[in-house]
Amino acid sequence: MIYCSKCLMPDTRPGLIFNEAGVCKACLWHEKKGQIDWKTREQDLRDLVESAKGSSRSSWDCVVGVSGGKDSTWQAMYLKEELGLNPLLVQFVGSDGTKTGRQNIENLIKKGFSHISIQPNANLARQLARKSFRKFGNIVKYSDYALFPIPFRVAMAYDIQLVFFGENPALEAGDRNSVGLGWDAINIKNNNTLDGSNLDVWKGEGIGERDLIQYSFPSEDEFKLWGGQGVFMGYFLNWSVYRNGIYAYQAGMEGIDADYHDIGIPYRHNCLDSNNGGIVNSMLKHIKLGFGNATEFLCYDIRDGRVTRQEAIKVVKELDGRCHQRYVEDFCNWIDITEKDFWETANSFRGNMWEKSGSNKWRLKNPIWEQEPYADDISLDEIIERIDTKRIAEETEGLSIYEPYGKF
Repeated sequence: MIYCSKCLMPDTRPGLIFNEAGVCKACLWHEKKGQIDWKTREQDLRDLVESAKGSSRSSWDCVVGVSGGKDSTWQAMYLKEELGLNPLLVQFVGSDGTKTGRQNIENLIKKGFSHISIQPNANLARQLARKSFRKFGNIVKYSDYALFPIPFRVAMAYDIQLVFFGENPALEAGDRNSVGLGWDAINIKNNNTLDGSNLDVWKGEGIGERDLIQYSFPSEDEFKLWGGQGVFMGYFLNWSVYRNGIYAYQAGMEGIDADYHDIGIPYRHNCLDSNNGGIVNSMLKHIKLGFGNATEFLCYDIRDGRVTRQEAIKVVKELDGRCHQRYVEDFCNWIDITEKDFWETANSFRGNMWEKSGSNKWRLKNPIWEQEPYADDISLDEIIERIDTKRIAEETEGLSIYEPYGKF
C-alpha cells in the first residue's frame, strides 16, 4: 500500500486521490480549512437558515438525522441553541442498535427535542444485512441506504424545507463524491457507500421493490416537488469529530464501555449506536482494504496536531482491525450464520495487501510501521490518555459549543 505523506490513509481507500507530493485530498481539505473565513461561512449558514424559516407548514423548522452518537448531540444542540431552530430529530433505528445509543437519544429528548424513530422490518433488516455481508463484505452498506434517505422522506412528509447532516465525507475523509456544492447533502447518494442508490442489488430472494421503500433515496422528481435543501453543517462550521466528542460528553452523552483492544479504536466516543457497524465492520474494512477505524481516526489526530505521525503509527499497529470475538458471535447470531461461514465470507474479500506469514497467519505486506520509524518509546496507554475526550470533557466543565474550535 502507498500511504499519504502527511496522514496514514492508504491508497486502498475507495476514491482517494493523492497530489504530486503524495498528499491525500482529505489532508489538502484540512489545509484549506485553515485559510477559510469561518465567520463568513457561519453567516452564510445563518442566512440560509433565515431564508428557510417560516417556510415549513409544521411546527418544526428543520429535520436533523440522529443516531445516538457524539455528532447527533452536537448538531441538535447547535441548531437549537445557536441558530434558534426547532429541529425534529429523525432516527433510522437499526435492528442491531445498542443500549448506549438508545440512552443517548433519550438524553436528547429530555433536553426538549421532538423525535421520530423509524425502524424497518427487523426480519427484512437481517436478510439485507446477510446479503450486504455476503455480497460486499460490508455489514452496514444496506443500512446506509436507509440512514440518509429517511430524514429527507420525513421532511417531505411534513413539508419541512431544511434537512441537516454532519460532515461531508467527500471533504473530511476523502470519500468519493465531488459532485455539486460542498454543503449540498442531496448529493450524498453519489458517495462510495450509496453508489447512486441503485436498489437492484438488494432485490431477489423474496425481496421486492415495495419492501425497499424505506431504503430508497428520493427521486429527482420528488426532490423538485419538495423544493427543500439538504445541508452538511461541517461545510459551514469547521467540523471536528474530536470537538464534537468533548461537547457531547459534557451534554450528557454516554460512551462505549470496552477495552480499546477489543473495539479496535482509540476512543470511546465513536461507534455508539451499533457494535456491528462500528466494530465488526471496521475489522472487515481492515481485511478488505488494509486499514480500519484506528487509521481513520488517527488521521484526524495527525491533521489537528494531537499526535505525531510516529505516535499514530504505533496506535494503528496495535489497534487497527481489532475486534473481540464476542462482537463476531453477536453478529453471527443476529443474521443466523455460523462463525465458520462468517470467516469464510470475510476472507473471501481479503485484499491483496495481505500475505500468509510463517505461522500461517495473515499479515500486511510492508505496512507503514515497516516503512517508517514509529514511537516505540511511549506506551499506547500514554498516547490514548492524552487524547481521551471523556477525560478532557471532565477537566473542561462548562465548555461552550464554540470553544473547542481552536482549543481542540
